[in-house]
Amino acid sequence: MTVEKAVNNFKNLINSSIIEGGNKAKTAMIRSSRPILNIHEAVKYELIKRGIDKELFFPPLNKRALLN
Repeated sequence: MTVEKAVNNFKNLINSSIIEGGNKAKTAMIRSSRPILNIHEAVKYELIKRGIDKELFFPPLNKRALLN
């Protein structure tokens, strides 16, 4: 996913949340971290594509860090 697609996805997730459930749904979507995770993954992908060592990223591409 490109960064542009990730940003559009972010916008669509927030907008659809507002339409479906108003402010409470928007807040829940933001707290879920789903919108921002798309952007994180897209940035990691683009950096790796441009030669940055994938071992430098935590969590790795397509993985989520589990917080204890």
